[in-house]
Amino acid sequence: MTAQYDDIILGAGSAGMALAARLTEDPARRVLLLEGGPDYVRPEETPEDIFYGRTMSFVDHDWTFRADVHDGRKIRYPRGKTTGGSSAVGATVGLRGVPADYDDWAAAGNPSWSYERVLPYFRKLEHDLDFGEDEFHGGDGPMPIRRWRPDELAPGQTAFVEACLQAGFPETADHNHPESTGIGSIPSTRPDAVHRATTGTTYLRMVRDRANLEIRAHTMVDRVVFEGTKAVGVLAATAGGGYERVDGRRIILATGAVASPAILLRSGIGPAEDLRRLGVEVRADLPGVGANLVDHQRTGAFLVPQPGATDPTEAFLQEILRTTSPVTGDFNDLQYYMVNHFDLTPFPELQMLAGATEILGVMVVAQRPGSRGRITLPSADPAAQPTIELNFLDDEREMDVLVDGVRTAWRLAHHPDILKLGQGFVVLREATIDNDDMVRQYVKTSLDSAYHPVGTVRMGPSSDPDTVVDERGAVHGIESLYVCDSSIMPSTVRANTNLTSIMIGERTADWLRED
Repeated sequence: MTAQYDDIILGAGSAGMALAARLTEDPARRVLLLEGGPDYVRPEETPEDIFYGRTMSFVDHDWTFRADVHDGRKIRYPRGKTTGGSSAVGATVGLRGVPADYDDWAAAGNPSWSYERVLPYFRKLEHDLDFGEDEFHGGDGPMPIRRWRPDELAPGQTAFVEACLQAGFPETADHNHPESTGIGSIPSTRPDAVHRATTGTTYLRMVRDRANLEIRAHTMVDRVVFEGTKAVGVLAATAGGGYERVDGRRIILATGAVASPAILLRSGIGPAEDLRRLGVEVRADLPGVGANLVDHQRTGAFLVPQPGATDPTEAFLQEILRTTSPVTGDFNDLQYYMVNHFDLTPFPELQMLAGATEILGVMVVAQRPGSRGRITLPSADPAAQPTIELNFLDDEREMDVLVDGVRTAWRLAHHPDILKLGQGFVVLREATIDNDDMVRQYVKTSLDSAYHPVGTVRMGPSSDPDTVVDERGAVHGIESLYVCDSSIMPSTVRANTNLTSIMIGERTADWLRED
């Protein structure tokens, strides 16, 4: 059968949209982009939770996943369900990892992913509105990057900066400089102080009218279709409730660290024992599919706001402290944020813990977790939610890092201008903050994900039995099937993962355009 498309890309998220934009630069290449969520063509159609970058969107454009943090405690696990993917619902943090993160990828058998070799793609994707074009920044890429100006900061943010400086942390003007550390404005994916930039409003808007690009929204993919060991198409849901086979010369999964392994498993690629349990024919026995799930861990010191102390029209994050944990000595392995406001309505467990529907305060996020989780499927039904086990705190050192982080967050939150915004701390008290057992219990009870899953389709040489794709994203042992998203990261980065995911799309596009 003649392929209807040259490339079928599954997922119009951070990486997938960048990939689609670059592949369609060749007018002779026919590209189909499939997205499970809606596609908002005009700005006036875009709902407020996406259009404005005030906070994260947890409800209207979400896949409603749930994850096991540890010991059976379940949490919501938001993932973006719209063109733009999680870039359309996240915190608009346009932050890169430190150079050593990417050099670690290279050392794991992926030499083309060293910091020196990915830096050009970070520069290519961004339009830095503050620094313009220079050695470390891009001046004409699709994604705007700007930093908060002093006159745009909420009062709690100014107090947070003062608290960090008083505690001895250095000030930094540019968190995307490779040697940056300390307190400074968050580089944000925003064209201005109000609106959110997503890969849907940047890359997609740039290429939407290309004749060789077809976009199908509200389209769920069951599995990849094969002829022997060659991927030749996908089975996708139709509006009438059935499934349609769509053929392509090459199939590229860009559905993220949760959905990409799920599609591979339904397609017969994964641990043979798991596939047989699901009743799926084993096409490639790759034990690494769904394994190596890595995510950042967060907790903090939070207060119940005074009436009128929060303004929901303000962005909820503006300044960030990046620093090194005294427990590990690993450069920039901790982030601290002042949270202007955080709505707990979608999180009943945290709402009960706080005894309130909203909190503010200082959040700490651990950037170098040692624990590894796993994604499996309860059945081969594409409507079945994947089983997500994070295994947080499986590495004993994580608890020590987080206990120290909570105490630092507590001290920073004691700036008088932060304290006056609240009615008192949630759970934490002066009499308990120095009690190791009580703070450890607080960490267990309050611990949540930063919603940055990576690693579940790990890249590396085929000689490593735990890898799934090579450094170019090609699935081991399978022809014409690729993965291009955060799932291929061998380890996480010391940063919010959105910018790195877009970079993966840019880097992979250059390789795929060669064929």
